Amino acid sequence: MSQQFPYYFLLLLFLFQCTTIGFHEKKIREEMAFGEESQFRVCLIAEPDITKEEISDLFKAWNEELSFYQLKALPVELAVMERPGFWGTDILGYLMEHQLTKDCDRLLYLKGRTWGDITFEVLTLGIFVGVGLKLEVQGAVEGQSNTRGYIKAKYISTIQMLFTSPKSTLIHEGYHLLGCGHQLFMKECYEKIRDVKLLLTDPNRDPNFFPVITTRGKKILSRDQVTTFTNKD
Repeated sequence: MSQQFPYYFLLLLFLFQCTTIGFHEKKIREEMAFGEESQFRVCLIAEPDITKEEISDLFKAWNEELSFYQLKALPVELAVMERPGFWGTDILGYLMEHQLTKDCDRLLYLKGRTWGDITFEVLTLGIFVGVGLKLEVQGAVEGQSNTRGYIKAKYISTIQMLFTSPKSTLIHEGYHLLGCGHQLFMKECYEKIRDVKLLLTDPNRDPNFFPVITTRGKKILSRDQVTTFTNKD
């Protein structure tokens, strides 16, 4: 039994990383005041195989989670394009060069599924089964301003579907887009979201921008600050 423990521990860690930003603490969350419902706009760059129905389903699931905090994400379809590169780092690099427009509070790239992706899934599945190492990344948010990220919005028939889904990936990365980091329990994340909503009344905030407190504790109140933090780091 002791020889099997490391494997089960790794599997638990794998499940934890894929499905959530941390474990919910319902009692603590319900005791916090998140104020009135607020909305923020998420501009979307999608690959050609992502349908409007899929986008609608993704945001429906995300908004169910955001309802805990009196928040709602509004999708704004910005562009449809082919992938700027195969790797997630290629996508993030592209997004970092893309400035937020006046209609965008966050920028999200929706990654589809190509034959290259399918081949990579098969390869990583073999590695996971063989040695328990997970190489496939379902999404990411840049750590400088926490305003840009991507998710793998379409995948089927892989071991990943046993543990996660595009919806749970969006919920996970959605917390990063609100400034939350990884933690075992969610109390710190709840406090971050509450404090971000309090910034809505900050007199220095651009009234046309939904603010963010990054995982590093930086308060970003305008799109100009997004650019400044991105260029500085």
